Amino acid sequence: MSKEKVHLREKVLAKGMIGFYLDYSVKGKRKQETIIGLQKFVKAKDKIERDHNKATENKAQEIRNNREQEILANYFGETNYYKPKTLFVEFCEMIAQSKNDKTSTQSVWMSMIYQLKKFDRNARLMDLNEEWQERLKTHLLKNVKQNSAHSYNNKVRTAIKEAVSRKYIKDIRLVKGIPYIEVRREYLTESEIKILINTNCDNQRMKEAFIFCCFTGLRNKDVRQLTWNDIKTNEKDTFIYYNQSKTSSLENIPINDVAIKMLGKKGEPTELVFKNVKCNAENNNKLAIWILRAGIRKKITYHCSRHSYAVLLLENGTDIYTVAKMLGHKDMKSTLIYLKFTDELKLKAMNSLPNFNF
Repeated sequence: MSKEKVHLREKVLAKGMIGFYLDYSVKGKRKQETIIGLQKFVKAKDKIERDHNKATENKAQEIRNNREQEILANYFGETNYYKPKTLFVEFCEMIAQSKNDKTSTQSVWMSMIYQLKKFDRNARLMDLNEEWQERLKTHLLKNVKQNSAHSYNNKVRTAIKEAVSRKYIKDIRLVKGIPYIEVRREYLTESEIKILINTNCDNQRMKEAFIFCCFTGLRNKDVRQLTWNDIKTNEKDTFIYYNQSKTSSLENIPINDVAIKMLGKKGEPTELVFKNVKCNAENNNKLAIWILRAGIRKKITYHCSRHSYAVLLLENGTDIYTVAKMLGHKDMKSTLIYLKFTDELKLKAMNSLPNFNF
């Protein structure tokens, strides 16, 4: 197998630069392959040139490693599995297509791919070294918000791991990810929801759907797709059975009298419960006017109804694990965030402490 080893060679070029080429033998035939586009300084004069030389040498070594892996893969008959020249964009698109198009996950993948094409649409799997990953992080942070950059970079890391798992490439070292910045999640208090119920809205059905979501936690897309067939009533209670759009999981949650009242007159089984509640510019404007009309000075979006539901449950004594189930969360971390917004719980915890007389 020593004959298959790939050597990284250097060659002095004009203007004080050094180029690289690969020198190896395959089945007794010697080959030399110039690495195009990689050059370093013969004598680095300052830190910038020294850093350039180091990055260039790392890139050249990465290419050497990949070429040797490719030759070994061919030697052992693994050609069908080892595909380091596959374009990373195409590999990501393949993964995105495998996602359920009804979930938000696919849309995140497609948004990431859009940024990837802007950054380096010609990058191959064999090119995704640490230096490339750092440049991508810089691009994302310059072009999208911090938390979007965090999400897109995580998808890139997932794709690289998937490429290794599928044997397209050998293992690649991943650089540190982009940190997530916690953002304020606006919500309505119990008293504010009461005020809204008694405040006129220019779209009455949208108002009823919003209040319904404050007491059920449904996302806007889920409430728009809700049919009368999804509403089940037994002798005592009423439940909603629906497929959560984000995760495609089947959920069932009980609903209280306020939510039942918001449903209105029952229609045909396949008929939509709430109509004309789509998130568009017109309805978003009516929602904003309704909030202002109620004297509430918060930036409330439709999704805030879901946040309000979570906080209502917690402040009325529901344990965190039940709240997670009611919200359809698969990861407790998503639910634990709401604990930070419940001042009522903090006050109760503080008041539960014993007092001592000194």
